[in-house]
Amino acid sequence: MPPTRVTDPSVVAILQAPAENPFGIVAEVPATLPPKLSFTDAVANGASFVSARVDASGRIMGVRPQRDPIPSLAGAAQRSLARWVFDPARRGSEKVETWAAMRLDLEVEIDAPRSVQATLTPITPATAIPRPFSWVPDEVWLESRKGAPPDGGVPIETVDNPPMPRKTPWDADSYKGPFSAKFWIRVNSSGIVEKAIPLEASDPILLPYLRRAMSAWALQPARANGAPVGSWNELSLSGQISYRVDLKQIASLRRTLFGS
Repeated sequence: MPPTRVTDPSVVAILQAPAENPFGIVAEVPATLPPKLSFTDAVANGASFVSARVDASGRIMGVRPQRDPIPSLAGAAQRSLARWVFDPARRGSEKVETWAAMRLDLEVEIDAPRSVQATLTPITPATAIPRPFSWVPDEVWLESRKGAPPDGGVPIETVDNPPMPRKTPWDADSYKGPFSAKFWIRVNSSGIVEKAIPLEASDPILLPYLRRAMSAWALQPARANGAPVGSWNELSLSGQISYRVDLKQIASLRRTLFGS
Protein backbone atom coordinates (compact mmCIF):
# COMPACT_ATOMS: atom_id res chain seq x y z
CA MET A 1 0.00 0.00 0.00
CA PRO A 2 1.46 3.41 -0.95
CA PRO A 3 1.92 5.86 1.89
CA THR A 4 -0.86 8.38 2.46
CA ARG A 5 -0.09 11.75 0.98
CA VAL A 6 -0.27 14.66 3.41
CA THR A 7 -2.16 16.64 0.77
CA ASP A 8 -5.12 14.24 0.94
CA PRO A 9 -8.35 15.68 2.38
CA SER A 10 -8.32 15.71 6.18
CA VAL A 11 -10.74 13.41 7.99
CA VAL A 12 -10.46 15.39 11.24
CA ALA A 13 -11.41 19.04 11.43
CA ILE A 14 -8.52 21.29 12.44
CA LEU A 15 -9.60 24.02 14.86
CA GLN A 16 -7.68 26.91 16.30
CA ALA A 17 -7.61 27.49 20.04
CA PRO A 18 -9.75 30.49 21.00
CA ALA A 19 -7.88 33.73 21.57
CA GLU A 20 -9.89 34.39 24.73
CA ASN A 21 -10.85 32.19 27.66
CA PRO A 22 -14.33 30.82 26.81
CA PHE A 23 -15.14 30.54 30.54
CA GLY A 24 -14.62 34.25 31.13
CA ILE A 25 -17.16 37.06 31.03
CA VAL A 26 -16.99 40.78 31.64
CA ALA A 27 -19.30 41.66 34.53
CA GLU A 28 -19.88 45.03 36.17
CA VAL A 29 -20.27 43.33 39.57
CA PRO A 30 -18.44 40.04 40.31
CA ALA A 31 -19.96 37.15 42.25
CA THR A 32 -19.31 37.27 46.00
CA LEU A 33 -19.17 34.70 48.76
CA PRO A 34 -21.57 34.77 51.72
CA PRO A 35 -20.21 36.41 54.91
CA LYS A 36 -19.89 33.00 56.60
CA LEU A 37 -19.24 29.72 54.82
CA SER A 38 -21.10 26.72 56.20
CA PHE A 39 -19.46 23.32 56.72
CA THR A 40 -20.73 20.20 58.48
CA ASP A 41 -19.18 17.07 59.98
CA ALA A 42 -19.12 14.22 57.47
CA VAL A 43 -17.86 10.72 56.80
CA ALA A 44 -15.95 9.97 53.59
CA ASN A 45 -14.64 6.70 52.20
CA GLY A 46 -11.44 6.32 50.23
CA ALA A 47 -8.78 3.82 49.28
CA SER A 48 -5.00 3.91 49.45
CA PHE A 49 -2.98 1.67 47.11
CA VAL A 50 0.42 0.41 48.20
CA SER A 51 3.16 -1.83 46.79
CA ALA A 52 5.31 -3.67 49.33
CA ARG A 53 8.30 -5.89 48.64
CA VAL A 54 7.81 -8.98 50.82
CA ASP A 55 10.57 -11.57 51.05
CA ALA A 56 10.13 -15.34 51.35
CA SER A 57 9.98 -15.13 55.15
CA GLY A 58 7.16 -12.53 55.13
CA ARG A 59 9.41 -9.60 56.03
CA ILE A 60 8.91 -6.17 54.45
CA MET A 61 11.90 -5.16 52.32
CA GLY A 62 10.46 -1.91 51.01
CA VAL A 63 7.22 0.04 50.69
CA ARG A 64 6.11 2.25 47.79
CA PRO A 65 2.84 4.18 48.12
CA GLN A 66 1.13 4.27 44.73
CA ARG A 67 -2.03 6.33 45.33
CA ASP A 68 -2.76 8.15 48.58
CA PRO A 69 -5.97 10.14 49.24
CA ILE A 70 -4.50 11.61 52.47
CA PRO A 71 -0.92 12.79 51.82
CA SER A 72 -1.03 14.72 55.12
CA LEU A 73 -0.70 11.34 56.88
CA ALA A 74 1.84 9.82 54.46
CA GLY A 75 4.66 9.76 57.02
CA ALA A 76 2.61 7.95 59.67
CA ALA A 77 1.24 5.53 57.07
CA GLN A 78 4.74 4.72 55.79
CA ARG A 79 6.02 4.03 59.32
CA SER A 80 3.03 1.78 60.02
CA LEU A 81 3.42 -0.22 56.82
CA ALA A 82 7.13 -0.79 57.50
CA ARG A 83 6.12 -2.70 60.67
CA TRP A 84 3.65 -5.04 58.98
CA VAL A 85 4.31 -8.78 58.93
CA PHE A 86 3.04 -11.06 56.15
CA ASP A 87 2.44 -14.66 55.37
CA PRO A 88 4.70 -14.82 52.29
CA ALA A 89 3.58 -15.51 48.76
CA ARG A 90 3.61 -19.08 47.52
CA ARG A 91 4.15 -20.56 44.10
CA GLY A 92 3.23 -24.18 44.42
CA SER A 93 4.69 -25.29 47.74
CA GLU A 94 7.55 -22.79 47.58
CA LYS A 95 7.60 -19.52 49.53
CA VAL A 96 8.73 -16.72 47.21
CA GLU A 97 9.60 -13.05 47.30
CA THR A 98 7.34 -10.65 45.39
CA TRP A 99 5.94 -7.14 45.29
CA ALA A 100 2.61 -7.32 47.13
CA ALA A 101 -0.18 -5.07 45.85
CA MET A 102 -2.71 -3.86 48.42
CA ARG A 103 -5.80 -1.71 48.58
CA LEU A 104 -6.38 -0.18 52.01
CA ASP A 105 -10.03 0.79 52.46
CA LEU A 106 -10.33 3.85 54.70
CA GLU A 107 -13.23 5.51 56.48
CA VAL A 108 -12.56 9.16 57.31
CA GLU A 109 -14.57 11.19 59.82
CA ILE A 110 -14.13 14.84 58.84
CA ASP A 111 -14.79 17.53 61.43
CA ALA A 112 -16.20 20.76 60.03
CA PRO A 113 -13.36 23.30 59.82
CA ARG A 114 -13.93 26.17 62.24
CA SER A 115 -11.63 28.71 60.63
CA VAL A 116 -11.55 28.98 56.85
CA GLN A 117 -10.08 31.72 54.69
CA ALA A 118 -11.68 32.00 51.26
CA THR A 119 -11.22 34.19 48.22
CA LEU A 120 -13.32 34.32 45.05
CA THR A 121 -11.72 35.74 41.90
CA PRO A 122 -13.75 36.27 38.72
CA ILE A 123 -12.62 34.51 35.54
CA THR A 124 -12.28 36.97 32.67
CA PRO A 125 -11.59 36.40 28.97
CA ALA A 126 -7.92 37.20 29.69
CA THR A 127 -7.53 34.59 32.47
CA ALA A 128 -5.18 31.73 31.56
CA ILE A 129 -6.80 28.30 31.68
CA PRO A 130 -5.05 26.18 34.35
CA ARG A 131 -4.44 22.45 34.36
CA PRO A 132 -7.16 20.63 36.36
CA PHE A 133 -6.18 18.51 39.36
CA SER A 134 -6.28 14.89 38.20
CA TRP A 135 -7.90 12.45 40.64
CA VAL A 136 -9.74 9.86 38.59
CA PRO A 137 -11.92 7.09 40.10
CA ASP A 138 -10.01 4.16 41.59
CA GLU A 139 -11.10 1.71 38.90
CA VAL A 140 -9.90 4.07 36.14
CA TRP A 141 -6.57 4.54 37.92
CA LEU A 142 -6.13 0.77 38.31
CA GLU A 143 -6.63 0.23 34.59
CA SER A 144 -3.78 2.66 33.92
CA ARG A 145 -1.26 0.51 35.82
CA LYS A 146 0.63 -1.14 32.98
CA GLY A 147 4.24 -0.96 34.14
CA ALA A 148 6.55 -3.69 35.41
CA PRO A 149 7.71 -3.77 39.04
CA PRO A 150 11.37 -3.22 39.86
CA ASP A 151 13.64 -6.16 40.51
CA GLY A 152 12.70 -8.12 43.60
CA GLY A 153 11.30 -11.62 43.40
CA VAL A 154 8.69 -13.05 41.07
CA PRO A 155 5.81 -11.08 39.49
CA ILE A 156 2.68 -11.01 41.67
CA GLU A 157 0.62 -12.29 38.72
CA THR A 158 2.57 -15.58 38.70
CA VAL A 159 2.10 -16.61 42.34
CA ASP A 160 -0.57 -19.05 43.49
CA ASN A 161 -1.12 -17.29 46.82
CA PRO A 162 -0.25 -13.61 47.27
CA PRO A 163 1.34 -12.29 50.47
CA MET A 164 -1.30 -11.83 53.17
CA PRO A 165 -0.90 -9.25 55.96
CA ARG A 166 -0.82 -10.92 59.38
CA LYS A 167 0.22 -8.09 61.73
CA THR A 168 -1.02 -4.66 60.66
CA PRO A 169 -0.34 -1.87 63.20
CA TRP A 170 -1.88 1.41 61.99
CA ASP A 171 -0.84 4.77 63.42
CA ALA A 172 -2.10 7.00 60.58
CA ASP A 173 -5.43 7.32 62.35
CA SER A 174 -5.89 11.06 62.91
CA TYR A 175 -4.94 14.42 61.47
CA LYS A 176 -5.23 17.96 62.76
CA GLY A 177 -3.60 20.72 60.80
CA PRO A 178 -3.75 22.94 57.74
CA PHE A 179 -5.60 22.20 54.53
CA SER A 180 -5.91 24.00 51.22
CA ALA A 181 -7.86 23.60 48.01
CA LYS A 182 -8.56 25.53 44.85
CA PHE A 183 -11.43 25.20 42.36
CA TRP A 184 -12.90 26.88 39.37
CA ILE A 185 -16.61 27.12 40.16
CA ARG A 186 -19.59 28.22 38.11
CA VAL A 187 -22.03 30.35 40.06
CA ASN A 188 -25.38 30.53 38.28
CA SER A 189 -27.63 33.58 38.10
CA SER A 190 -29.38 32.46 41.31
CA GLY A 191 -26.10 32.41 43.28
CA ILE A 192 -25.82 28.62 43.46
CA VAL A 193 -22.57 26.75 42.74
CA GLU A 194 -23.60 24.37 39.98
CA LYS A 195 -20.19 23.17 38.71
CA ALA A 196 -16.73 22.79 40.25
CA ILE A 197 -13.39 21.91 38.63
CA PRO A 198 -10.66 21.03 41.18
CA LEU A 199 -7.27 22.64 40.59
CA GLU A 200 -5.44 21.84 43.84
CA ALA A 201 -6.09 19.84 47.01
CA SER A 202 -3.81 19.15 49.96
CA ASP A 203 -5.71 15.88 50.54
CA PRO A 204 -7.82 14.46 47.68
CA ILE A 205 -10.18 12.85 50.23
CA LEU A 206 -11.52 16.39 50.79
CA LEU A 207 -12.64 16.98 47.21
CA PRO A 208 -16.16 15.44 47.44
CA TYR A 209 -16.56 16.91 50.95
CA LEU A 210 -15.81 20.45 49.75
CA ARG A 211 -17.98 20.04 46.65
CA ARG A 212 -20.92 19.05 48.84
CA ALA A 213 -20.29 21.98 51.20
CA MET A 214 -20.17 24.60 48.45
CA SER A 215 -23.38 23.28 46.86
CA ALA A 216 -25.26 24.56 49.95
CA TRP A 217 -23.81 28.08 49.87
CA ALA A 218 -25.89 31.07 48.75
CA LEU A 219 -23.63 33.50 46.87
CA GLN A 220 -24.38 36.85 45.36
CA PRO A 221 -24.29 36.25 41.58
CA ALA A 222 -22.36 38.40 39.17
CA ARG A 223 -24.26 41.16 37.41
CA ALA A 224 -23.94 42.32 33.81
CA ASN A 225 -26.10 44.89 32.06
CA GLY A 226 -27.96 45.35 35.32
CA ALA A 227 -29.10 41.73 35.64
CA PRO A 228 -27.74 38.66 37.51
CA VAL A 229 -25.72 36.32 35.28
CA GLY A 230 -23.88 33.05 35.61
CA SER A 231 -20.10 33.30 35.92
CA TRP A 232 -16.97 31.25 36.44
CA ASN A 233 -14.75 32.13 39.40
CA GLU A 234 -11.60 30.81 41.08
CA LEU A 235 -12.29 29.74 44.67
CA SER A 236 -9.33 29.36 47.04
CA LEU A 237 -9.85 27.80 50.47
CA SER A 238 -7.41 27.33 53.34
CA GLY A 239 -7.60 26.82 57.07
CA GLN A 240 -7.39 24.22 59.81
CA ILE A 241 -9.15 20.86 59.70
CA SER A 242 -9.14 17.57 61.58
CA TYR A 243 -10.25 14.05 60.82
CA ARG A 244 -10.06 10.52 62.15
CA VAL A 245 -9.09 7.64 59.89
CA ASP A 246 -10.16 4.04 60.36
CA LEU A 247 -8.50 1.26 58.36
CA LYS A 248 -11.56 -0.85 57.56
CA GLN A 249 -10.20 -3.54 55.27
CA ILE A 250 -7.03 -4.70 53.51
CA ALA A 251 -7.39 -6.31 50.11
CA SER A 252 -4.51 -8.20 48.48
CA LEU A 253 -4.60 -7.58 44.72
CA ARG A 254 -3.37 -9.96 42.05
CA ARG A 255 -1.81 -7.32 39.81
CA THR A 256 1.09 -4.93 39.84
CA LEU A 257 0.39 -1.35 40.82
CA PHE A 258 3.42 0.17 39.11
CA GLY A 259 2.62 2.50 36.22
CA SER A 260 4.42 2.63 32.91
